[in-house]
Amino acid sequence: MPADLYYSSGSPPCTFVRVVAKVLDVELNLKKINLMAKEHLQPEFVKLNPQHTVPTLDDDGFVLWESRAIGTYLVNKYAPDITLYPKDPKDRAVVDRLLYFESGSLYTAQMNYFRPKWFRGQEPSEEVKTAFYKVLETAVALLGDKKFLAGDNVTLADIGLATTLGVSIEAVPYPDLEKFPQLVEYYNRVKTEVPEYQEVAAEGLELVKRMAEHHKSGEKGQCPQTCPKSGEKGQCPQTC
Repeated sequence: MPADLYYSSGSPPCTFVRVVAKVLDVELNLKKINLMAKEHLQPEFVKLNPQHTVPTLDDDGFVLWESRAIGTYLVNKYAPDITLYPKDPKDRAVVDRLLYFESGSLYTAQMNYFRPKWFRGQEPSEEVKTAFYKVLETAVALLGDKKFLAGDNVTLADIGLATTLGVSIEAVPYPDLEKFPQLVEYYNRVKTEVPEYQEVAAEGLELVKRMAEHHKSGEKGQCPQTCPKSGEKGQCPQTC
């Protein structure tokens, strides 16, 4: 029986898990959680995951959250010999380190940068702008002249970085993106090497794009999210 995956469409961490599962040809029972409607705070979900975060995996009673933990779990369970997550302890440690950098530093800095724009209609502080710029510089340094983050083969770290960079490159282009051509080229390489990424990510990237455009307009009207006030998808009763 497929494991249940509680997810949100526009969430890069959720996209990461879904891409990994698709690469592994692992079927998941997808259960969408509407964060805007605070479904993740419902008692039954909090009981399942006390941190009430998505993605959350329920594999026949084994409950796991944190996207990178779920991704490595799926590989270890279904394809332990795949180069996506190398078995050699040193090679695996490198992939783990890159995963932690991407999810702990880059993803956090990116969200800190975009959150004020999307939800408060404000520019991020100079400190936040600088932090995001610097972490992108670090990503360039980590990539170096390699084809992928850990060498010639795509690993979980590349899928993780691509799902995060997709927001800044495709959905809501980062204003200083032209200063990071290496990351754009790298992102396109990952898309070519991992066609499952585009299959899964397209819907979420479009959702993020529409949400950003809606909040940027400063007008009431159509919103791609289900509104926590009206409970309806589409009509937004508030000015963003």
